[in-house]
Amino acid sequence: MIQGTRGSWKTGGLAFALALSLLQIGTAPMAEAEELGIANQSAFGNGLIDTVSLFSGQVNSFVPDGAKIGSANGRGVEVLGNFVYYTELTNGFGPTDFIRVAPFNNGAGGPDIKTFPNPVPGTGVVALAAANGLLYAMTGYPNGPLVVQATDGNGNNVGPLVTLHNLAGGILTDSDGFTVLPNGNWLINSGDADNSYSQFNPLTGAQIAGTTIQAHNAAGVCGQSTGVDNDGTMLVFDCNLNSLVGNTFAGAFIPGASVSLLGGGYEDISLVQAGPINPPGVPEPASLLLVGLGMIALAAWRRAI
Repeated sequence: MIQGTRGSWKTGGLAFALALSLLQIGTAPMAEAEELGIANQSAFGNGLIDTVSLFSGQVNSFVPDGAKIGSANGRGVEVLGNFVYYTELTNGFGPTDFIRVAPFNNGAGGPDIKTFPNPVPGTGVVALAAANGLLYAMTGYPNGPLVVQATDGNGNNVGPLVTLHNLAGGILTDSDGFTVLPNGNWLINSGDADNSYSQFNPLTGAQIAGTTIQAHNAAGVCGQSTGVDNDGTMLVFDCNLNSLVGNTFAGAFIPGASVSLLGGGYEDISLVQAGPINPPGVPEPASLLLVGLGMIALAAWRRAI
């Protein structure tokens, strides 16, 4: 009888420990977003998705499946949790066929786990961004008009298509850097590889006067910049297509926040961040929380036997 009670307590203790582990997994915060960034190389075929630490250097890289389809040209990229959302321009500069999703695996990547159609068929998606549980695609390459479409990350469009235009009312045609700022506005560069970025109204697509900044590295203004992202505390730009640099929201270089990429020709960039968009079949933190609570209940029941 005593041995049976001890066995019950042992079983209950193991269940309780496992429950606590699952609860910790379900509620653990992600790593600091400002330390890790990725960039999609615009090589024609076998272009890398490169992962770096902004303060310590190279972490990992992989060639995604979409870059192996012939003369694909890497463009958009966004990391959410353990997943990389990315796009390619088919036949070099042609339309984007799919938004593709691959595992992140700390930058080691892996085979695509799913795809969903370009939200604006027949156009080239040049940048991806995420905010408020939505994935945004900036598309319209190569001749415009440039538009932004929000999606749920699974192929369903959310809200209207927003056309981008400058202060003079002209339609943007070749911008390629895009992020959603903490204030909700969009930060977009002025043209292909342009180092000047301005805020845009997400409802009307209109450029907001007096918001222009430039991407800076330690030596001054970057000659070219095709990508930008933020973690709520700082901006990170693609600088000269071969490095990532940290800037304040006013566009001032942050000393020490600079890292080289494997080679040249990098387009869109993303910071590694927690995100609510999860491909089907992938456990979410809420699910793990329920499992943890169930295991605690099991542990209590075993102790009562």
